[in-house]
Amino acid sequence: MSFYTGDERGGVPGLLPNPYYWWEAGALMGSLVDYWYYTGDTRWNDVAEEGLLFQVGPNDDYMPPNQTMTEGNDDQGFWGMAVMTAAENNFQNPPPDRPQWLALAQAVFNTQAARWEQQDCGGGLRWQIFPWNNGYNYKNSISQACFFNIAARLARYTGNQSYAEWADRTWDWMTATQLLSLETYYIYDGIHVENCSEITPYQWTYNAGAFLLGAAAMYNYSTSAAQAQTWHKRIDGLLNGSLIFFTGKNHNIMTEVACEPVDLCDLDQQSFKAYLSRWMAATTKWAPWTYDRIKPLLESSATAAVSTCTGGGNGRMCGLKWNTEKWDNNTGVGQQMAAMEVVLANTIQHSPSPVTDWEGGTSVGDPGAGGADIGRKTKVFPHVSTAERAGAYTAPQMGRRSRTAGRALRALNNHTLLDLYSSRFTSCGTTYYTIALGKWLLMTNEAENIKTILGTSMDDWPIDGPRLLSTLPVLGPDSIFTSNGEAWNRARSMLRPSFVRDQVADLQCFDRHIRNMLAAIPAEGATFDIQNLLFNMTMDSSTDFLLGSSTNLLTKASPEAQQFVRDFEYASRESAKKARLGPILYHLPHRKLQTAVRGLREYVRFYLKRAIAEKKEGGGKAKDRSYVFLDELLKAEPPEDYTVDQILSILIAGRDTTATAMSSVFYFLARNPSAVEKLRAEIGSVGEEAPTWEQLKHMKYLNNVIKEALRLFSPVATNSRTANKETVLPRGGGEDGTQPILVQKGTPVRWTSHGLHRNKDVFGPDADEFRPERWESDLRVRYVSSHHHHVRDAPPPLTASFSWEYIPFSGGPRICLGQQFALTQIAYTLFRFFGAFRAIEAQDSGPYLLRTNLTISFPYGCLVSVTRA
Repeated sequence: MSFYTGDERGGVPGLLPNPYYWWEAGALMGSLVDYWYYTGDTRWNDVAEEGLLFQVGPNDDYMPPNQTMTEGNDDQGFWGMAVMTAAENNFQNPPPDRPQWLALAQAVFNTQAARWEQQDCGGGLRWQIFPWNNGYNYKNSISQACFFNIAARLARYTGNQSYAEWADRTWDWMTATQLLSLETYYIYDGIHVENCSEITPYQWTYNAGAFLLGAAAMYNYSTSAAQAQTWHKRIDGLLNGSLIFFTGKNHNIMTEVACEPVDLCDLDQQSFKAYLSRWMAATTKWAPWTYDRIKPLLESSATAAVSTCTGGGNGRMCGLKWNTEKWDNNTGVGQQMAAMEVVLANTIQHSPSPVTDWEGGTSVGDPGAGGADIGRKTKVFPHVSTAERAGAYTAPQMGRRSRTAGRALRALNNHTLLDLYSSRFTSCGTTYYTIALGKWLLMTNEAENIKTILGTSMDDWPIDGPRLLSTLPVLGPDSIFTSNGEAWNRARSMLRPSFVRDQVADLQCFDRHIRNMLAAIPAEGATFDIQNLLFNMTMDSSTDFLLGSSTNLLTKASPEAQQFVRDFEYASRESAKKARLGPILYHLPHRKLQTAVRGLREYVRFYLKRAIAEKKEGGGKAKDRSYVFLDELLKAEPPEDYTVDQILSILIAGRDTTATAMSSVFYFLARNPSAVEKLRAEIGSVGEEAPTWEQLKHMKYLNNVIKEALRLFSPVATNSRTANKETVLPRGGGEDGTQPILVQKGTPVRWTSHGLHRNKDVFGPDADEFRPERWESDLRVRYVSSHHHHVRDAPPPLTASFSWEYIPFSGGPRICLGQQFALTQIAYTLFRFFGAFRAIEAQDSGPYLLRTNLTISFPYGCLVSVTRA
C-alpha cells in the first residue's frame, strides 16, 4: 500500500499515481477485499470501500467521465469483478444511500451486454468502449473474460438464468473464433475486426484465470446433471491449459510466459499473475475436486514468490521473476499484488465459501442498474465542483491508449445522447439505419416521415419496443400510453371529456399550489433549485386535480404521500432503465421496482375506493371544488385496475412533462434578462393578480416564450414506433435520401424533437438560441424543402403546413390530450411568478446537460436566484 496515494491529502480515492492505469487501481481494490477475506484484518476496509465507491461514475456503473480517453471493456470489467467479490464475500456494505456491491456488478454487466456486437466477427465485445480510442477495432479475450466471469458469477449469486445465457453465449463465441481452443484450452489474446480469422497468439495468465473462475461459477450454478458434466469437463480443460504458465524444474512456478522470459513485461502485465492466483484459489470453492490439483501449484509458486521479496529500501519489495528465487531489481504495484495474492491463496481452505442472494448474501442488487449508460459511446462530463474537478481531471490516468489524451480531454465539448442524435442526423442525413442492441433501428428527423408515422398511416405504426417497455411496468397494459388500436380508442374516449375547456380554464385548483410554491422560494438573492420546487408543485396540483387530494409536498405531506412520491419517482426511473436494457435483459426480475409499483398503485387505489364509496352514499363529503378527475372517470363505471392505469398515465403526463417544461422556461429566462423585461411588461399591462384563461390565451409574448422553450427542450425528447407490417416512408431512400424508403415489418423507428426543433433550414441559423421573437405573427420562416430542392417562404409558425416541424406534444390522433391543460398551467405559473419577482438569475455555469428517463430533466437541477418585485 506504499504505492497508493488515494487516501492521502490531495489524492483521489481509488486511483493509483502515475504511471499506473485506472483498471489496475480497480484490481488493487479487489486485492484489498481479498486481504480482508483471507485474514480478517479490517485495516484497509474503509480505504477499499472509499475507492470502490469514489470511482463509480455519475451513473453508478464504473464509467467515470475522467476515464473516457482510456477506459475499455476490460478496464470496467476489473472494477465489476472487484465489487462482485465484495458481494460474494459479504464485505462491509456501503451506506444505504450509496450504490451497493451487487448492484454495481449488475450495472457493469448491463452496460457491457448492450455493447455485444453481432456485425463484426459474429459477436463479442470490442476492447474499447469509445470509438476514438486506439484498439476500438480489436476484440480481445480479456474483455470477453471479464464479461463471462461477471455473468457467470451473477447467475450463481442471483439464480437468474439470463446471466447464465450470456455466459454461455460468450463461451460459445470464444470457441467459435478459436480464441479459446477446445483442443488445448489455450486462450489467445484477440482478433482484429478487419480479419476475424487472424488470431493474435499471445497467452496471458489473467485470461486463463478469469475463464477458469467463470466456468467454476457456471458449474456451481448448473441446474442439471448434464450441465454440470459439461462445465466439469471445461474446468478440467482450462486447468490443463493453464499449466503452460507453470515453469521451472518441476513445472510448478507461475510465470508470465509471453513476456517474462524475454524481459518484456509492461506495467500491466507485471500484475497478471495476481489474478490467476486469486481465481485459481476461488475456483476450489465452487469446483472442490480441483483443490488437489491447484493447491500444490499455489504452494510452490508462493514459496518462489516470497524468495524474491528481499528488495527495496525496506527489504520487502518483491520481484517479477519468481523462478530466479531472488529480487530482480524491479518492483511495483503489480509485483506486490501478485506476491500477496499467491501467498493468501494458500489459505483458501480456511476461508468461508462465497454466499448467494438466498444463502447468506447481504448485498442489495438492482437488475436495471447502469441503464443510463446503455449504448453510450459519447463523452459525458457531469457538473462537478472545483475541488472534484481538480481531483478527477488532473488524475494521471491518461496515457494507456493515447499519449495526448490529457490535452484532448481538456478540449472536449460536453455532449448528451440527444446531441449525438443531432450530430448523426447532420452527418448521415435525416433518415438512416443504425444498430442498437444488436437490432436494426431506423432513425429519422424527416417531418414527412413523422407525419406518416403519427398521422396518415398511424395504424401501421403501433407503440412497441422500448417505448412500450418503459411504461408498461408502471402503467399497466390498458393505459392510454401502452395500448393500441381499439383499446387505445376506448381509453382516449373515456379520458377526453376531462380535458374540455371548462376543466382547462378552471384555475382555482392550480392557484393554491402556485401560491405554495411562491411561498417556498427563499430570500432574495439566495440560490435554490427551481426545478425541484416545480416538480413538487406539479405533483401537488396533479394529485389534487386527479384524486381530489393533494400530496401537499410544498406544505406538509403525510408519510403515505411522501412514500407514494418516492415510489412514483423510483418506478419511473427504473422502468426507463429496464427499457434501455433491450428485450432480453428487460425481463430480468426487479423486486424493488415491483414493490414500488405496488405501492404507488395501492395509493391511487385508496382514493379510487373512497370515491366509489362516496358515490354510493350519494356524493359523500363536500369538496372544496366542483370538479375532480376521478369522479368524472367513474361515471363510465370502468374496472378498478383499468381506472388505476389511466390515473397513473395522466399523472405522468400532468406531473413530469409539465414540470420539465416549466423548468426549461425558467432555465432560459434566467439566462435572458431582456426576455424577462418584455414578459413582465406584458404581464403588467393586464393589471390583474389572477388572470382569466382568456387573458392568458391572448398574451402573445408569454405564449411565445413557452413555445420557444418547448422548441429547445421538449419534455419527451425522443419517441418511437414499430412497423407492424412491411410499409413505406416517404423520405430517406435513393442516393440523396429524397425517395421513399421500404421498412420491414418489426423495424423500430425513432425520432427526436430535440434535433427536429433545431433544424436551421426551418428555424433559421440561430435555431440553437433562445429567441421568443421568432414566433411573432409577422415572422416569415425561410427554409429548404428537402424534397423539392428549393427555398420558399413558410407561413406563420404553427399553421397546418408547419406543424410537423414542431411537435412538442407529438402529433396526429395520439397528440397529447392534456396539451392545453399543461400550457395553461405553465402560462399561469409565469404570470404569477413574474408578478411577484422582477428578475431571475442563473446560478449554475455548468454545461447544458440533460438526463433522460420517461421524460428529460436537468440532472443537477436548475439553480437560480430571484429579485422581488
